[in-house]
Amino acid sequence: MRKFKKRGNGKGSAVYLGNNRSKPFAARISIGKDINGINIYYDIGTFETELEALVCLENYHKNPSPLYIKEKKYNRIITFPPNPYPLVPVINPNQEKVEKIKKDNYTFKQLFKEFEKNKMLTKEEQQIEKIYHIRPKNKPFGRNYCRGLITAYHNSVALYDKVYKDLRASDFMEHLKKSGKGSFSQRQMVNLFQNLDKYALEEDIIDKGYAQFISLSSDDKNVKKAVNGKINKDKLFTYEQIDYLWNLKLRSSGTQEKNKKEREQFIRDLFLMMLYAGTRVEEQLSIYTENVFLDKNYFIGGLKTNAGRNREIPIHPAVKLLYEKYYNPNNEFLFMQPNGKKIDYDYYLYHFKLNFRNLHPEIANHTAHDCRHTLRNELEKLGIRQIIINSIMGHSNENVGQDVYTHISIEEKLEAIKLVTYKEKKLYILDSNQSKSSMDIVRLITR
Repeated sequence: MRKFKKRGNGKGSAVYLGNNRSKPFAARISIGKDINGINIYYDIGTFETELEALVCLENYHKNPSPLYIKEKKYNRIITFPPNPYPLVPVINPNQEKVEKIKKDNYTFKQLFKEFEKNKMLTKEEQQIEKIYHIRPKNKPFGRNYCRGLITAYHNSVALYDKVYKDLRASDFMEHLKKSGKGSFSQRQMVNLFQNLDKYALEEDIIDKGYAQFISLSSDDKNVKKAVNGKINKDKLFTYEQIDYLWNLKLRSSGTQEKNKKEREQFIRDLFLMMLYAGTRVEEQLSIYTENVFLDKNYFIGGLKTNAGRNREIPIHPAVKLLYEKYYNPNNEFLFMQPNGKKIDYDYYLYHFKLNFRNLHPEIANHTAHDCRHTLRNELEKLGIRQIIINSIMGHSNENVGQDVYTHISIEEKLEAIKLVTYKEKKLYILDSNQSKSSMDIVRLITR
C-alpha cells in the first residue's frame, strides 16, 4: 500500500475504518476537545481509497462549508481549534444535510420563489410603500423594481426547471436570444439573473455567478442610453417643447370632457413643476402638504438616496402659481384624487398614456423623468456650481467632505433656480481693449 505524506497539525487525516466496508476510508478532522482534553472528531465523508479521502480534506480546507453535527456532540466541546470549523449544531444532522442538498439543487423557479419571499415586498408592503414610501429595512427593492423583477421572471419560463447552479452565461444569453423580447425586457431579465446570482452566492447555493458575464447587443437603435455618465441629449425637452407646455391648448370644457380635461391639465402642470424642481415623479407626487412653505418658496421632499431624502427644494417663481393651485392645508398630500386618495405613480402613468400622450405628439417621446435631466442640463449650461446642482437634485457629491461639512442654504438654491428661464439668451462680449462704458459690441454669441 502506498504511503502518503503525513498532513500538518489541524489539517485532518485519512482514517482506515476497517474491513467489510464499501468505503473504508474517512476524511476526519478534529473539531475540538472535551473537558478531559480528548479530541472530538468529525468525519466529512467516507471513500473507497485513502487518496480520495485526502483530496476531500484538501478541497474542504480550501473552501470550508458548514458542518452539521448533533447538538449533544457540539455541547461536549470545551475548547475549539485555533481556526475553528463552521459548525452547525442540529437535532438531526442527516435531515439537515438532505435539506442542504435540495437547496444546492434548486431550480431557477425554486430559487426565485425563495428570493421573492426573503427579498421582495409582499402585496401588503407594496401598498404601504405606494402610499407612504416606507418599506422594511430587510427588503432592498422598491415596489416598481419588484414589479420589473416579476415581469422578467414571467418572461423566463424556459428556465424554470433548470438547476440554477448548472446555468452558465451562455445559457442565459441563449434564452435571451430565443425569448424574442425587446431590448428593455431583455435588460429586465439580465437584472433578474444578476440579482438571483447575488442571492444564491449569499446563501451558498452556487460557488460562482455567471450572470455578470452576460453581454447584450449594443447596436439596437431603439435603445438610447446615457454614455459615460453624460445626459442623452435626445431625452431633453427643447425650449420649444417647454413653451408648448406653457401654451398648451386643452380639451373643450364640455360636461363630458370635464374630467378628462382636468387630468390632462394635471399632467401638464406636473411636467412643468418638475421641469423647474428637478424631482423624480414619485418624489413630486409624494410631497406632504405640511412640507410646502409657499411663503418661503420651497418645499421638503425627496426619496431614494440618503442625499436626496428630506431635502429643501426651491419653488421657481414661474411655477409658484401651480403649487398654490394644488395646495390645500386639509389634504395630507399636495396631489390628491377627487375621491380623496393620494395620486400615485400608477394614476399618473395611466392618465399620461390615456389623456395626454396621444393628444400631444409634439412631446410624446418624453417621460416625466426627462424633466429632471432637462433641469440638470440647464443648470450646468448656466455654470451653476456642481455642489448646488447636486443639492437641488438630491445627488451625492463625490467629495465626501462636501456632503458632511457644506450646507447649501435654500437662499442659494433659490438664486440658482431663478436663473432658469428655458429661453434663448444672447451674451454680449466686449473687447478687452475697449472701455466697458462704451458698450461696443465686438462679438455676439447665442446659446
